[in-house]
Amino acid sequence: MVRSIYFYLVMLITLVMMIGGAVSSFIFLSDIVFPTPYYESFDEYSLNRAYFNDKSTSNEDLSHEELYERYEQLKSDSIDREKAYAKNGFFKSLAWILIPLPVFFIARKQLKNRE
Repeated sequence: MVRSIYFYLVMLITLVMMIGGAVSSFIFLSDIVFPTPYYESFDEYSLNRAYFNDKSTSNEDLSHEELYERYEQLKSDSIDREKAYAKNGFFKSLAWILIPLPVFFIARKQLKNRE
């Protein structure tokens, strides 16, 4: 009786772990497909660059096109970083599914053998 309750508890805990991993995996998968990084607007970028940089590298040295290219590169890097973070999180979430799965099946098999 106690052993059956133990196996049911093991199955419940592993099932909850797998459900949490599945939800987390879908969230990270959606971040891979549709990343939502934060980046500032071009106006904010040019104002911040002028404010925080010294006089030798201010916005007067760069043409509008060069400054805009740097801004677009910053946006692209931000999206790539967000996708890389989501991929990393996705594989970590898969571990929450794949590691408890054999434990669940072993507990289920042991429970069936007991009954």
